[in-house]
Amino acid sequence: MWGSLVIDESPASIEQELKINTFSKSYQFPPNGDGWFEAKMGCSAGNLVKRLRKARRHNKDNVGEIDAFIDDIRTIKSIETEMTIRNLSWGHEHESSIKNLGLSDRSLKHLRQFGEARSVSLQKACMLWDKAEVTLKMLDEHEDVWGKEEQEAWANAMRDRSSARKMWRTALFQSDKLSKAEQQRLEYVSEQLLIKGPMSVKILQSNLSEEGMISKSFTSRKFTTLLNMYGEEYDIMKGSKKGTYVRLSNEGLVLKDVWSYGAGFLDADGYITITERGEPRAGMIATGERGRVHCEDLYKTMDCGILQLDNKVHKNSKRSQHRLQFYSKADLRKFLNGVLPHLKMKDTQAKAVLAFIEEKDPVRKEELKRLVRYKNWEDDSRKSSELLNSWGLDADTIGKYAEGL
Repeated sequence: MWGSLVIDESPASIEQELKINTFSKSYQFPPNGDGWFEAKMGCSAGNLVKRLRKARRHNKDNVGEIDAFIDDIRTIKSIETEMTIRNLSWGHEHESSIKNLGLSDRSLKHLRQFGEARSVSLQKACMLWDKAEVTLKMLDEHEDVWGKEEQEAWANAMRDRSSARKMWRTALFQSDKLSKAEQQRLEYVSEQLLIKGPMSVKILQSNLSEEGMISKSFTSRKFTTLLNMYGEEYDIMKGSKKGTYVRLSNEGLVLKDVWSYGAGFLDADGYITITERGEPRAGMIATGERGRVHCEDLYKTMDCGILQLDNKVHKNSKRSQHRLQFYSKADLRKFLNGVLPHLKMKDTQAKAVLAFIEEKDPVRKEELKRLVRYKNWEDDSRKSSELLNSWGLDADTIGKYAEGL
């Protein structure tokens, strides 16, 4: 009986079978998910093969050599596909269905970008496809003439395959449901960020307006929602400052001025301090895969500091924390002098730490240390009052310590 084909689809059974991401993605591909050919050759494997075929028509003497190149490209592309699937924490057990559901260059890129974040929906699509395949295989092995039950089973299996493909595409390409106008806005923003570097929502919106791509009714809130929800599919990610965005290329973040960008990161998610033992410190903290990209790219571009990746926020957390920290005097000088002209919130602390590093007078060093610690807690009335009381000082006295910086 066809009852043997029934697969338990209860939510509990599905969730037990799904592998949720507890897995650290390897970095064998560019940070924006591009494939090897796009990153190294500037075009897809398919386009490269087309060029070689065209060249073969005009170079009859080198046909064998060109064919060998084409075979090599196909081999490398096959390896790229296998590595993309293996990099998924759930990819191994669904390898066959992943390949059958469709692996265009765009699909592979999005799997590398969103394969873990969207794993639940993608795995459900694979499981639905597998269920249909089991049914079709059993029908294929059915030796008797199909009756009504077999015909219904075949129809249901075909519907399941169609539903699985739709579920797969919907999970991978969420921006496809946007209107043509919305997609064009995202494409424009992505191009602008690639050309000009990090930009604010206000400036991007103004540029779109000048190009006639948005109306006055298209508010900043709508624009920000569009960027936050769908920007990553266009390699757009949040910048270091609130309300700013940056383009992610296959080489990393597109930063036209790394020190300005670093200053925004420091103001938003960083610290400058001097410990009780008189050790000056500065650093930036970020979480998740995109936070890792920020820390890694700034570390490589600034060429200073200590990079600490994949620390757990706490033992039960799946979210990783990443730090770029500056401890040595040389690193602090380079980093703080670089970001200082661009700082909006922590400029006093930066100046004080730079002065502290060079200062010889122990009394003045103590003043600078207290200035930095007070400025870090100035907005917390309870903590700042505790500090002043412990020092026997008032806020005006601490403010005088900043004179001459």
